[in-house]
Amino acid sequence: MTSAAHRRKFHRRKFLAASAVTLAAPGFLSARNANDKLNLAIIGVGNRGAANLAGVAHENIVALCDVDPNNAPKARDQFPQASFFTDYRQLFDKVANSCDAVVISTPDHSHSLPACIAMSLKKHVYCEKPLAETVSEVRHMQKLAAKYRVVTQMGTQIHAGENYRRVVEIIQSKLLGEIRQVYVWNSSKPVGGRKVNRKPSAKFDLDLWMGPIAGEFFEAEMNKSSWNFPWPHFHWRWWWEWGGGTLADLGCHYMDLPFWALGLTAPQTIRASGQKTYSGDNTTPDVMRVDYHFPRTSQHNAIDLVWEHGVAGPDGGQRTFKGYGAGVLFVGTQGELVADYNKHQLLPEKFAKDFRAPAKSLAPSLGHYKEWTEACKGRGTPLCHFEYAGRLTEAVLLGNVAYRAGQEITWNAEKMTTGRAPADQYLQPQHRRGWELPS
Repeated sequence: MTSAAHRRKFHRRKFLAASAVTLAAPGFLSARNANDKLNLAIIGVGNRGAANLAGVAHENIVALCDVDPNNAPKARDQFPQASFFTDYRQLFDKVANSCDAVVISTPDHSHSLPACIAMSLKKHVYCEKPLAETVSEVRHMQKLAAKYRVVTQMGTQIHAGENYRRVVEIIQSKLLGEIRQVYVWNSSKPVGGRKVNRKPSAKFDLDLWMGPIAGEFFEAEMNKSSWNFPWPHFHWRWWWEWGGGTLADLGCHYMDLPFWALGLTAPQTIRASGQKTYSGDNTTPDVMRVDYHFPRTSQHNAIDLVWEHGVAGPDGGQRTFKGYGAGVLFVGTQGELVADYNKHQLLPEKFAKDFRAPAKSLAPSLGHYKEWTEACKGRGTPLCHFEYAGRLTEAVLLGNVAYRAGQEITWNAEKMTTGRAPADQYLQPQHRRGWELPS
């Protein structure tokens, strides 16, 4: 079948799927015993997909999907009763009426479409971070989540940990005084690679892997690294065509902490700079700094947040903290706090010596995945639902927008514009015909 014929068939499939919505509404879960297992469809089962599948394996896995069948043998062996697909559109055609929710662990450029199809069919959605590749896709996902009243969760797994809870309690107790500055950094850098003019090494359907993205697939050879994945797996993220580099890869995990602790919403201005110092044709920078300014709100004073990657600490690594190759530094008028995923430390030493932690006020999480699965059964609300996760993702993505535009931007969150064409062009995806997001 030609790609054009395949896309025409997809339009017909979307119509057929939409006609089945009334049979697949999430409200039916309330009529079931809340202890019943969810019927889950898993889209993407390799790498992060394997970890997310393990996180929901306590439920009933009815369908597995991966564009590369070589990613799937372990999952198919573990869940032999599950139907297997290489095309998530076919998955929705076949199992829409027999699944309750969907877990999405595809590359960034293929997050929004399966998520939006699922929500338009009133399926609950778990989606890996970042929610999408562009701001407009994130907004559309938020809109559908609210419209169809589905339970959602973004894959910021660290949010469920006890360490983040203790940090949030300290910040919100005001024991550090007023927080005016936050520094977030990660020493991680992209893996260099070069485009090569030869037949693709991948043995799966690359047109399907490209999904909604316009343009041509290219073959690449990656430099040696500990991330030993065959092209294009994992390494797609170092090219703007499919991902957002280190900022999009890790920003949602680390910026999650200040967003949660301080109640941040939309930045007012964003300024970005960086450079590409590694050898390769990749287009994302390995050293980058983004300065966000968040205006004063009823929850906090004006706050300046700085993101940096490719450095060992704030201000280009001029200040470092032993044991914190990546972290978050809250600068208060009375003291400072540095944190990473698993630990935190108060500064300076005299302040730490006299410090008394506030009483615990945040209840332990059921577990990142169980928050979502239990909420799908009518119990509780996931903390990284798309309303919250969308705001976080949007700020992360705007850092890349400012960098690519090469200019400071002023963000009008209500109108979703910077007011400047060189920047606004990066807010919208360039999707090819036949792969539009459903409403």
